[in-house]
Amino acid sequence: MTRRSRRLAVAVGAVVAASAAGLLGAGQAGATGPSQVPPDGTVCTSLIRADAGVVLSGSSTVNSGSGPLWSIKVAGSATGPESEVLRTPARTLPPSTVVPPAPGTWFFRGCLRNTGPLTTSVQLELDPI
Repeated sequence: MTRRSRRLAVAVGAVVAASAAGLLGAGQAGATGPSQVPPDGTVCTSLIRADAGVVLSGSSTVNSGSGPLWSIKVAGSATGPESEVLRTPARTLPPSTVVPPAPGTWFFRGCLRNTGPLTTSVQLELDPI
């Protein structure tokens, strides 16, 4: 690789990294996983801004019982208090939609609490509508 092509590769890499960092801001999907969650442990997606609502989906390796507790929390600001607007036990969560309580700007977080006696592997995805 020549010196010029190395510089070009570094420059392209910097542009790609900056673009990826910009995509992680408000309004983008939040994903977690696979994560190992111990008994009574909780894992959550990043906080995302989604004025029209969100869709939470995910899976776990739980193979007995009713499964972990999946939830969606919403706040009126990025640093404001969160209220739980969805809670459901399931081994695998099909896409579940939640709309905001009123028009405006809203911030959502998807979470999973392991209610079982064993560590479980989980994957969560929270997408804006």
